[in-house]
Amino acid sequence: MKIEKVETKKLEMPYTKPLVTATNNFTVARGLLVTVVTSGGVEGYGYSDLFPRAGETAETAQHVIESVLKAKVIGQELEDLARIRVDIDHCLTGHPRAKSALESAMIDALARSYHMPLYVMLGGKFRSEIKVIKMVSVGEPEAMAQEAKELVAQGLALKLKVSGKIEKDLPRVAAVRKAVGDDVFIKIDANEAYDAKNAIRLAKALADLGVEVFEQPVPRDQFDALWEVKKHSPIKIEADQSCRNFADAQMLIKNRMVDSINTGIPKVGSIGEVRRIAELCAANGIRCALSNTAGSMVGDAAAVHLAASTPGISPLCELGEFEVITGDPFFGLTVDKGSISVPDGEGLGVSLRGF
Repeated sequence: MKIEKVETKKLEMPYTKPLVTATNNFTVARGLLVTVVTSGGVEGYGYSDLFPRAGETAETAQHVIESVLKAKVIGQELEDLARIRVDIDHCLTGHPRAKSALESAMIDALARSYHMPLYVMLGGKFRSEIKVIKMVSVGEPEAMAQEAKELVAQGLALKLKVSGKIEKDLPRVAAVRKAVGDDVFIKIDANEAYDAKNAIRLAKALADLGVEVFEQPVPRDQFDALWEVKKHSPIKIEADQSCRNFADAQMLIKNRMVDSINTGIPKVGSIGEVRRIAELCAANGIRCALSNTAGSMVGDAAAVHLAASTPGISPLCELGEFEVITGDPFFGLTVDKGSISVPDGEGLGVSLRGF
């Protein structure tokens, strides 16, 4: 079955309320939707979130696919997806988010062509539902505590965004812990905002509050600082922006810089690359967290199938943020009682309602 057509469409979906982090104030989720159409008339979908800090925008990703990658895949046999993927990497370095959206659309079309869920094509289910952790924006302690209580009431674990100012971040985390009790899983995400000295101070204080994971405390390329924080932290240190591919994961693990790695399909460019990282983590006793930022549920659906079929990925995933945006043209994925059930429909298991 040949790939007959590749279409791209930029999506802009407003947040129901701003997502505030140490480095951004998001009011609109921007991304690129890719549609692959086969000679048999089957359509497959892929999506990637895109923003300048990630090094790609919807405009650059669309340009790369339309001007370079489309010509490489049209006319190819869809069953040759592994070879197509290698050809794509050989003809173009970088641009992982553009590549991941195109790959997801192709593998969705392939699974739909054979009338099977994507997880079957990925080797079968290891788990039937994915437990969800959701973000709480940087804000006043009382506001963060209230938002956290609402999420916990839905059965969700918590990821608290912090600002990089220890005198403000500690009261925020303390207020949330007091509001939700001692049994709720909490991690914090600094988005590269701390230096090593203050990150260590904060980590020691967070241990007393029962925080389990400290994500990306220092800037992504400051590996000596990351190692220093890991050496002195009483809680788990997680790399996010510091791990952009399998080679980064190898380096981080070899040098004992982290306890956990946060990865995602758009971030590293393919389902296969995430799996390689997950297997490496599992072999070395490192937690592998899977995440996807707010955008169309098409992106989350790919992550759900991947997490369902990959034992090395943590059962607690940072997904479901499609619930905080409006205007998603797809339906079929929901968060219920803190979990997402793995869809059993064809391909990704989500459907297009229209634009």
